[in-house]
Amino acid sequence: MQSEFDLTPYVKKGQNTLRVRVLKWCAESYLENQDFFRFNGIFRDVYLLSRPTGHIKDFFIHTENNMVRVDMEGNAHVSLFDGETLLASRYGEKTVTFTVENPILWNAEQPYLYTLVLEYQGEIIRKKFGFRTIGISPQYELLINGVPVKLKGVNHHDTHPLNGWCMTKEDILYDLQQMKKLHINTIRTSHYPPSPVMLELCDALGFYVILEADLETHGFVCRTNPSPGYDVANEQYLWPCQDPAWKDAFVERMIRAVERDKNAPSIIMWSTGNESGHGQNQVEMIRWARQRDPSRLIHCEDACRRGGEHMKQSDVYSRMYPSLSVLQEFVDNPDISMPIFLCEYSHAMGNGPGDVCDYWEILYRYPKCAGGCIWEWTDHTVIQDEVKKYGGDFPQELTHDYNFCSDGLTFSDRSFKAGSLEAKAAYQPLYTQWDGKTLLVTNRYDFTNLHAYTLNWFLEVDGIKTQSGQTVLSVAPRQTQSLPLSLDLPDTCLHGCFLTITLQDPSGYEVAKCQHTLSVRRRCAKGKGEKAILTEDAFSIYAKGEYFSYRFSKLYGNFDSLVIHGEEHLISPIKLTSYRAPTDNDGRQMAAKWSNTRSRTAENLNHTFGKTYTCEIRDGDIYVSGSLAGVSRMPYFRYNMNMEIFENGEVNYTLDGIVREDCPWLPRLGFEMRLPVTMNHFTYFGYGPTETYADLHRHALAGLYTSTAEQEFVPYIYPQEHGNHWGTCYLSIGTGLGFKGNIPFECNVSRYTTDMLEQSKHTNECIPENAVILRVDYKQSGIGSHSCGPILEEKYRLMEKEIHFEVTLFIPSKS
Repeated sequence: MQSEFDLTPYVKKGQNTLRVRVLKWCAESYLENQDFFRFNGIFRDVYLLSRPTGHIKDFFIHTENNMVRVDMEGNAHVSLFDGETLLASRYGEKTVTFTVENPILWNAEQPYLYTLVLEYQGEIIRKKFGFRTIGISPQYELLINGVPVKLKGVNHHDTHPLNGWCMTKEDILYDLQQMKKLHINTIRTSHYPPSPVMLELCDALGFYVILEADLETHGFVCRTNPSPGYDVANEQYLWPCQDPAWKDAFVERMIRAVERDKNAPSIIMWSTGNESGHGQNQVEMIRWARQRDPSRLIHCEDACRRGGEHMKQSDVYSRMYPSLSVLQEFVDNPDISMPIFLCEYSHAMGNGPGDVCDYWEILYRYPKCAGGCIWEWTDHTVIQDEVKKYGGDFPQELTHDYNFCSDGLTFSDRSFKAGSLEAKAAYQPLYTQWDGKTLLVTNRYDFTNLHAYTLNWFLEVDGIKTQSGQTVLSVAPRQTQSLPLSLDLPDTCLHGCFLTITLQDPSGYEVAKCQHTLSVRRRCAKGKGEKAILTEDAFSIYAKGEYFSYRFSKLYGNFDSLVIHGEEHLISPIKLTSYRAPTDNDGRQMAAKWSNTRSRTAENLNHTFGKTYTCEIRDGDIYVSGSLAGVSRMPYFRYNMNMEIFENGEVNYTLDGIVREDCPWLPRLGFEMRLPVTMNHFTYFGYGPTETYADLHRHALAGLYTSTAEQEFVPYIYPQEHGNHWGTCYLSIGTGLGFKGNIPFECNVSRYTTDMLEQSKHTNECIPENAVILRVDYKQSGIGSHSCGPILEEKYRLMEKEIHFEVTLFIPSKS
């Protein structure tokens, strides 16, 4: 917040020198324990202001129906403008009122603003404001201007990779413009009031703001000895929230937030702060805020978390990081008689979040669900020597959160990642349903009709558009309209048949997209024909054809040479693996179960050894039995595998296996191989073009895509698993190798080994291999948001105990 000093007694005519001493620590530092880089100094605007005697000290704009009342500390000539048009003007002492006929109301989709001009003794103050109301319906819907709205939000910290906490107007504007592209309409100013510039821009561009007081004391968790864990029962005894000595400091933070920003129409809630417990001091903050500004709602997650009578202190039931099942319990709980708001959810650290669309299936379904704010907007990094650094990279840090603050929906330069686009898909204003004849189009805007948008539809067969159309529908907000379509469907298809819908705004920007899988029979992808003749010696089994020569290692239980069109396509044997470089969401719990070699119970999947028990030719096919085990551990996977090899070079892999009953769910399972670096180009039919996973693919479309191993690299601040493609049924890599399946598989093409990604702490430490690493997986577990949120949902875990996987290796040019 601002600090003001009256320098009148100290300045003189002519040149003056102003020196400022900024204290790094004070008693109130205990109230500012937010998770971020611990910068210090002056990081917002500094200016000198000369004002006339008797100047206007403050003013408060109130709107109700078609009335405007301006309460002033002082007297002024006040003018009201609608754009450049003067509506009214008069002189007033302390209070001025105006009537506006049929005022245009402000909302985040249509942020219409009027202008007040206050003049006194040559000083002119301009302030834009809006007419809008905030309320709660009998069904506990959050209302703006009497209309139910959904808050599609994000938490926003002030952070810049070069300037730290200092953000220019251009920086803030770019943040907001990027948010608009993702359909974000709500910002929680975590966890302090933002620069006034940001609120002016939110008023003008259209955002709902939960403005938070500068209060966070969760560092007091450390006082709960001997257990350092958080204990809600100790809040009122051990935290400042209940200590009368801290009351004035608490209340002052609410006073300063409200008094500075009370005229911003974008602010719909005052928030008492974050993770500070709930005690009498918050009660006093709320009492003051309600008395000073009864027009806005109060947000207090700490009161809701404490429960019981404390919940009544908050106007919305705010919680952070509930699982989907717990969120459903909130909805079903009759004692929660207020809008449900997730002030933090879908923790966006690293690769992810993977669950945002699942949350919104619930949030859209129930009127009392107001929405939520993803944690958080952008990665906190500091660029030094061209390296993006995080907590712990600087020796002068007293405390830090390691890479925990590199947890943004966008990279630190505000560029998008797959998680950003997944949020866009969850927040998009278009929802469609297809019944085989009619497309049902639902407008999920709260105030905007779709008549200014163009709806395009495409029939795509095996990635090729065979039929298309374009129309404009006048669909009112929150309403549904039907669009009959007559599709010329083929009898069969090879990869898939899809109905794809896109929505474009007048500028041509793609606002939304949806896709429906159509019921068209797929032709069999398995190899067939005459089988190749197999020969063997003590160490290998051989198969040769006109275009290929394969060698199968009896020791490794898989191919160690694939010569196609005279060129070797393998650098090392194909192997069965199940590990991935832990994501930030894996690291909280599952990485320790998968790969912590210091734990007796970890499976050591990062050091997996394959053992071949039998390898033989049987009925013209190759049969293998084997197992996978982490170093010094019992096997976690035992399997039988059959390979049919045909004269055209196709190989039908059939893998059947059993996962040990007490083994934790696996990160992935599939074939991994190293290919020559020249095989870096590939084409696939699956969900793309971004990386996709079981729970992170709604933003993507099924289609035919081309890419390179280099283009697949995603520069997460902390290196981790990336680049997967879910729902793949066809892959062609290089000039002569491919994989296809009747049941979709997953694939990953990279220049980086799992070990390289896991051992590297920063992106610049990742050294590409002089090879291409290809993974063809039965399945991979989803991403989730467990870095701070709930554990991955069971439906996205690879937790099957019986595995059946079929995939066909083929020569694309001869298939």
